[in-house]
Order: sequence, then structure tokens, then C-alpha cells
Amino acid sequence: MTKIRTYIQQLSIAAVLFIAGCGGGGSSSGGGSAPMVGATPAPALSIVALGDSIGNGFGVATPWPVLLGAALGAPVDNNSVTNMQTSFGLSIIEERLDAINPTHVVILQGTNDALRGSVGGAISNLQAMVDIANARGVIAVVATLPPIPRSASENARAADISVGIRGLAGATIAEVRGAMGNGDGLIVDDGVHPNQQGQQVITDVMLATF
Repeated sequence: MTKIRTYIQQLSIAAVLFIAGCGGGGSSSGGGSAPMVGATPAPALSIVALGDSIGNGFGVATPWPVLLGAALGAPVDNNSVTNMQTSFGLSIIEERLDAINPTHVVILQGTNDALRGSVGGAISNLQAMVDIANARGVIAVVATLPPIPRSASENARAADISVGIRGLAGATIAEVRGAMGNGDGLIVDDGVHPNQQGQQVITDVMLATF
């Protein structure tokens, strides 16, 4: 009996040592795998919008920055000022990006450049804005220009600027011009500004880039 009892004790000790070596099972304070570290969550969307009277609605429609923010559930810092050209966007983009620290900058500028005959300057300014955004790790979305049905020459310049926009390095392109076609049913009587349906088309194209 003594030999049997000694043998059982030896087996018990061996079992305890085996369990300890395996980390003690599922105890909260025991061994086993290290706790999983959660992945860093993606930053919440925030947007700086750079535009002109199309981006402020010109008193005829709810503008695309408002519609975009509502659709995404994200804050939009709307810097759309009537009559402003791309030089305006270039003059303020650094300050707005540094102030807001957004995930995206969305740019719809160049219509006033087309109205005033500045095609090359518009493309150069837009590329500079994209470069500034990229240097800060901000995604730059640049929209091609809506049609300008009131004037063939103005519309041709808007088309030329849009060609340049499609070639911007480092930008995500929102193909607004392609979506709006010749503007039938989408532009108010002044031949420049989108109506509410036109603003919605612009917004839907921009949404597709997110």
C-alpha cells in the first residue's frame, strides 16, 4: 500500500508541474497568450471645402459642401466665396488645413478662371493646392468644372481647365463635368450656377470618391 500511495503522489506532483508549465489554463492572472491590442481606429472624416459661388449656392440652391457634409455625417469647413478664382484657394489653403487638420480637402474652383480667361494659371494653382495637401497627409479631391452653357468660349475654357484637372498629380478626381454633360436641366437661367438638381449631381460625384 505504501508503494501505491507513493506512486499516486508522484503522479499528482507531475500533473501539477505540467499544468503550471502550460500557463495555468484560463486564469485571468495566469500565462497563455498576451492580450490582443486593438487596431488604431481610422480618423473621423473632416473636410475643408474650397470653392466659389457654386460652393455657396449663390442664393439659388443648397450648395454641395452642405449636402456633402450631411451625406457623410462629417463636418465641412466651407470656404466658398463668390467671384473667387483658384488664386484665392491657393492663398488660404495652408491656413485652413493647419487650422482644421482635416482628412480631406475638396476643391471645386476654376469656373471664375474660365470666365476671365486664365486656363494655365488655374491648373498651376490647383496643382499647388494638391501638393500642399499631400505634404500634410490630407487627401485632395479636385472636381472638374461644371459646364457654362451661356457662352461657348467660356465653356471651352472650362473644358480646357477640366482636362488639366484630370492630369493633376496626387489628386483624386471627381468627374463633375462628365456627370453634368451639357448642363440641361441642371443650370439656372444665368447659364453658370447649378440649380438644386445640379448641386445634387455634384455632391453625388464627390461622394463616390470617399
